[in-house]
Amino acid sequence: MSDLAVILGVAVITFATRVSFLISPRQAPGGRVGKFLDVFPVALFVAIAVNGLVAPVGSAGLTANLFAVAGALIGAVVFRRSVWGVFLLGAVFFYIARAIIG
Repeated sequence: MSDLAVILGVAVITFATRVSFLISPRQAPGGRVGKFLDVFPVALFVAIAVNGLVAPVGSAGLTANLFAVAGALIGAVVFRRSVWGVFLLGAVFFYIARAIIG
């Protein structure tokens, strides 16, 4: 299978799942599922940021990613779990640390 076929297949699946939710809009889920979906973006961003903390050899290092995680956690507290607040503070901390650390 060629790389183009894989990319097109993934694009079709992604687009189809997005369109399926637009065609049949529903109310936001409540209960445990609603609470989970409320905090999931923050947890996902933190998981992605933390993934970059461990060096390929397996030892943790002081990198700009560590500061991005700190910024994301501060953003989660200050902006009350706002995805944009988490993302922006994480990005700001990352780029400031990258400028200082090199």
